[in-house]
Amino acid sequence: MAAQDETQSSATGMQDVHNGHQLNGEDLKAHVPRHTGLVSQVPLPPYTKLANPGPLGLIGFALTTFVLGLYQCGAGLPNSNPEGTVGPDQAVFGLAIFMGGFAQFVAGIMEFRVGNTFGTTVHCCYGAFWLSFAMFLIPSLDIKGAYAGDARAFSFALGIYLILWCFLTLLFLVAALRTNWTIILVFFFLFLAFLFLSIAQFISTEHPKASINVNKAGGAFTIICAFIAFYAGGSGLMIEETTFVRFPLGKIVRDEV
Repeated sequence: MAAQDETQSSATGMQDVHNGHQLNGEDLKAHVPRHTGLVSQVPLPPYTKLANPGPLGLIGFALTTFVLGLYQCGAGLPNSNPEGTVGPDQAVFGLAIFMGGFAQFVAGIMEFRVGNTFGTTVHCCYGAFWLSFAMFLIPSLDIKGAYAGDARAFSFALGIYLILWCFLTLLFLVAALRTNWTIILVFFFLFLAFLFLSIAQFISTEHPKASINVNKAGGAFTIICAFIAFYAGGSGLMIEETTFVRFPLGKIVRDEV
């Protein structure tokens, strides 16, 4: 009976709001019951408030990037060689499609809804990056086979693909200079990751040993970027309704005009 009364009370409170009755803060507390026992339930939810899509995009990006970064460092591979005959990329395919790709693209569309042009562009672009990267991993497409066994031509194609994402990341870095230090560091290390990974592809056929080392350096920068992005995404989840913990992002002091 107690649960039934609570449900009826909640329904009554929601009906009052949807019927257009204006309730102040005290009235709202009286009509809407608190659900403090459920961590996923924010007490006294404002019905017109939109959720923050940033954590979804950042965490989706961070998880996928972290896994790929480990592989690019040669983790678990024969002789720790990310460019050997035993390739690591195939294992990241699912994450690239669903977390880095789909979830992050959804976050970008949600950023559009809240009026964030920067967030929309960033999340949709990197969501598209992961989806496009996954295309290289589909055997039936045989993108590498289109180069007719010319390893240099294929590695240069990958290098061009990566260096253009490096340039785009630099653009995002400049556009983020007044956000916070955490986001700036995400783009800075992602810029370095794309730069080193692209250089590794450009020199892979002529300087294979140096290419492996450069590729591992790119993988290390990728992992650092992923850690910071995960922290940034977690910061958006640390809200006062559900936890006492806070993840400071490093506010940038602006000169007031």
